[in-house]
Amino acid sequence: IQSNKTSLLFGTDKSLPILATRGCPYSCFKYCVYPLQQGRKPRHREPKFIVDELEYWNKTFKVKMFIFRDPVFSINKKHTVEFCKELINRKLDLKFVIETHLRILDSDLIKILKQAGLKAVKVGVESYDTEVLKASGRFSVTKDEQLEKIRELEGNNIQVSAMYILGFPTDTDETIKKTIDYSKRLNTTYAQFSVWTPYPGTPVYNEFKEKIIAKRYDEFDQYHLVFNHKLFNQQNIRNYLSKAYSLYYFRFSWLFKYIRSFV
Repeated sequence: IQSNKTSLLFGTDKSLPILATRGCPYSCFKYCVYPLQQGRKPRHREPKFIVDELEYWNKTFKVKMFIFRDPVFSINKKHTVEFCKELINRKLDLKFVIETHLRILDSDLIKILKQAGLKAVKVGVESYDTEVLKASGRFSVTKDEQLEKIRELEGNNIQVSAMYILGFPTDTDETIKKTIDYSKRLNTTYAQFSVWTPYPGTPVYNEFKEKIIAKRYDEFDQYHLVFNHKLFNQQNIRNYLSKAYSLYYFRFSWLFKYIRSFV
């Protein structure tokens, strides 16, 4: 259980990670570790048992904030709705955070998730460039859909954390700069920038095995360039990572929006 130190997202509430589902069937399995760890077939816990566990932690240890570590929380709409209804009926007044795909969020699902206590959503945007995403085996919704669904989430007072990846094998200076610029246009409550990493055990690792330059496994942390990129070296990527965070968070438009999200 995370202690009740003040944090930007959770305030002073104790928080706890939890699982409702395991497994992810999506195409990013080529470089993502979720399918490696959990398999590609989604498996679901019974909604009643999930809420039983939430209630136990809440009543026993006063935990009020839960972080669902499911690869794609709402991958099964029926299961998600049943969970929300069970949680709403118990009247536990809990908050939770999920990670999911914008493609499977619709207006009805957003509304019932909010009613059940959804506080924030993590979504993978990853790159602005469609060709970069295609080359990596990643599919996404259109730019208009991304903006529309993010605005709908925020319109329901749900914070959005968008996740971006720099240093894809086909990335260039131009595509990385466009991704950083796009992140500012989306202007979500939070943004996370990571470095593309071919983890051991994933399909892309075998493809890049001969190009690995990392000497230690702890460098596979999404903040180091671990392979010999055709255009970038480690310092280039570190500079872009630093630039991305600086350009994103040191803006009045972001600060104003962030403060308003807590009002």
